[in-house]
Amino acid sequence: MHKPHMSEEKLVTPEEFPFPFTPYSIQLDFMKHLYRTLEEGKLGIFESPTGTGKSLSLICGALRWLSDHEDRIRRQLRTAIAQLDAVANNNDDGGDFDWLTQQAQHVQVTQQRYQLQQRLDKILRSDQKLEQLRKRREKKLELRSENSAQATKQRDVGDEPPEADTDLENDADILLEECCDTDNTQDSDPEPEEEEEENYRGVKIYFCSRTHSQLAQFVGEVQRSPYAQNIRLVSLASRQNYCINKTVQKLKSLSLINERCTDLQRRKKGQVTVTDSSGKAVKKSRGSSGCPYLQPRAVEGLRDEALLEVQDVEQLVTVGRQLSACPYYGSRAAVGDAQVVVVPYNTLLHKNTRKACGINLEGSVVVIDEAHNLLDTISHIHSAEVTGHQLTHAYSQLNQYQDRYRSRFSAANLLYLGQVIFVVGRLIRMLGGKPGCSPVDSSLKGVDTKLYTLAEFVLSAEIDNMNLYKLVKFCDSSKIAQKLHGFAERYHPAVAVNSAIKREQEKKGIMAFLREISVGNVSAPKQDTAPAASAPEPILSNNPLLSVLGFMEALTNHCSDGRVVCSRKATVGCGTLKFLLLNPASHFSSIVKEARAVVVAGGTMQPLDEFRVQLFKSAGGTDERLTEFSCGHVIPPENILPIALAAGPSGKQLDFSYQARTMLAMLNELGRILTNVCNVIPAGVVCFFPSYEYEKLVFEHWEKNGVISKLEIKKKVFREPKRSGLVDKVLHEYAACIGRPGSSGAIMFSVVGGKLSEGLNFNDDLGRCVIVVGMPYPNIKSPELQEKMNYLNANVGPAAGQEHYENLCMKAVNQSIGRAVRHKNDYAAVLLLDHRYARPHTRAALPGWIRASLTSHAKFSPAFACLNKFSIPDAVDGGSTVFWNLTISAIFN
Repeated sequence: MHKPHMSEEKLVTPEEFPFPFTPYSIQLDFMKHLYRTLEEGKLGIFESPTGTGKSLSLICGALRWLSDHEDRIRRQLRTAIAQLDAVANNNDDGGDFDWLTQQAQHVQVTQQRYQLQQRLDKILRSDQKLEQLRKRREKKLELRSENSAQATKQRDVGDEPPEADTDLENDADILLEECCDTDNTQDSDPEPEEEEEENYRGVKIYFCSRTHSQLAQFVGEVQRSPYAQNIRLVSLASRQNYCINKTVQKLKSLSLINERCTDLQRRKKGQVTVTDSSGKAVKKSRGSSGCPYLQPRAVEGLRDEALLEVQDVEQLVTVGRQLSACPYYGSRAAVGDAQVVVVPYNTLLHKNTRKACGINLEGSVVVIDEAHNLLDTISHIHSAEVTGHQLTHAYSQLNQYQDRYRSRFSAANLLYLGQVIFVVGRLIRMLGGKPGCSPVDSSLKGVDTKLYTLAEFVLSAEIDNMNLYKLVKFCDSSKIAQKLHGFAERYHPAVAVNSAIKREQEKKGIMAFLREISVGNVSAPKQDTAPAASAPEPILSNNPLLSVLGFMEALTNHCSDGRVVCSRKATVGCGTLKFLLLNPASHFSSIVKEARAVVVAGGTMQPLDEFRVQLFKSAGGTDERLTEFSCGHVIPPENILPIALAAGPSGKQLDFSYQARTMLAMLNELGRILTNVCNVIPAGVVCFFPSYEYEKLVFEHWEKNGVISKLEIKKKVFREPKRSGLVDKVLHEYAACIGRPGSSGAIMFSVVGGKLSEGLNFNDDLGRCVIVVGMPYPNIKSPELQEKMNYLNANVGPAAGQEHYENLCMKAVNQSIGRAVRHKNDYAAVLLLDHRYARPHTRAALPGWIRASLTSHAKFSPAFACLNKFSIPDAVDGGSTVFWNLTISAIFN
């Protein structure tokens, strides 16, 4: 029997793409390669130097494919339905088949047609729904100004704390939720799946970047693109970015904001309206949120606004205030109907967070921008650390919580709560303490640092008989972290057990002590029991259990994928337990397997082999599915002068290795180099040092020997601040100094891997020369780094560990180099100060556009001559009109 089905129509890569202006040839090549990558469902590694329009190329290339793909789906459905109609008509004409066979064919064809027609109807209903929303929105815009004034009054009233709930009187709101059978992991799955079937779910593009400011810039590029009016885009962000409730905004901690938000939602519970003969509730009235911005109709209205107009986080917050609707939940509600979802790293790369946000990657496209540190980011997200202070703090709270409500917990909750307390107590023992001890007690196991495999750690901690998977699930379903936080805030139980309280424990017994604490009957310890010179107690989080649960969850990783570092200090509270994820690909594999295509992109992706082997292949990708694209810079070759310098003016070899860089002769030689450079380079110079400590050492030495005074004859000296809050101020002063009429410029002392080495634009006069001092290798004696290298040697290849060590250095160097030369007419010199930059494998790790023009000089004189001859290209517009770009739009890209 002929069996019609949807034909596989392959999209042909277009020769032209909608673009706001005529694209460069490299941009066109980028978009063509991206289009093919998405069409063929591949894993792409894309490298395009900053200033080449990478974001716009990603947008126009991906959205062109998405538009063509959606047209193809409609076309294929209509064609397939027409083919089935033709087959049905042929079957009705009779033929050689008997009646029974004809009827079987007819039923099968009818069923196939019904399924295809359902899919087409869902698409058409979705189109119709959006069209109705657009028309409805046009009418609402006329009334927006009147409604916003009324909404403001409502918000002022709504910001008052909700009235006390009757549940508060008996503490029902802070009791553990009843946990379901932890063996049944499928009970909650069917309902979401059934809901998803009701609406059309097309292919989505998930765009991910490192920071919210980078995501906002991406949304801005979409708004300026030819697709701005026809694309449904929604930005997801944390409550800290989206919350508009003033009482919640006052809380500075993200964890406190999250807890306050969920607490407000629990304040107004539905009342029992119908009970059965035994008195059990069978029906409840619909509850309402304690937050005035979480009204269903208002949130739905904000969802529609998000779908009808491309908006970034700040713009959606503004609309949310106008509608008195929560942007956090409004944006989440819009995910189902969106075509493009913009998310930060933490949301996309963490599976549980994806699930909580309603992100389904099945068949979708994932684009990860600024991916040069993707492996490190995944490792950081899935690593966990807990301190002795947090453990003792959590142990105290858990015991008091259990003792107060023991009679009100179900047997299952009481069992699991006791197991959690037991595990926390064993973790305290690993740091040399005893369960219930004070964080200032001395460690019974001395001071040392020991590294364990996961299997070794659970055995040493004597928790190998605990099912950590069940415990983690219990903690999630019972909401124990939120409940314990509510208990702590309501009753303010003691959280630090000092020596005086310990003596009380010994006298009265732990249960009596905890019972008295819970009702507030324990008097404060006498002042003379504490040493006069004792260190102040550290400020602790209101919810230390969150960190403890994060560490417990980390222990459920595959044994070979991580290690635990146990650092015991003089006191129990200062000790730490840290889980290190050694195999980031284990948490990226679900993305690779579920998504139709995955694209990682960045300005500097070298060395590509790291992404190829450690990310994609280790996550289950195949060679056939991998594809790479790397393009040059848009600037002409004469606009860039990269020099690898091996010796200074006195002829001394430049060796800034850890052993040699502090020698006085080396410090003086570096001072002579910078003095010469500042004499010939106009405007701004940015000098990157290997570390803050080395920059401080160099600066203090130069202040004493007069180098700083010599530099300031030509350029004012600025230093990168260690405090993040001062970075903006220093950058503005640096830019203002360079832009001042008659100024000879400024020099900025920065640190590789610091606050100024990534995400900033030192374009035009802000960075006419970038200097990198030495090679910033990490501390090879670090136990974490050694374990990572050993893991790579054992699982990737015998030289993989050393390659990783080299890559950590060169990736940091490449990011620093990329701060300058940000557009086609920009120009800059790049000086790499160390004889090791002449090594072939080091040169090979540099970006292609730098490597192509790099010259190595064994002596200073020829290099300085080249630098002196480096003239301003005729095509370059002077930096006087563009130097303010840093302070206006590029401070934190």
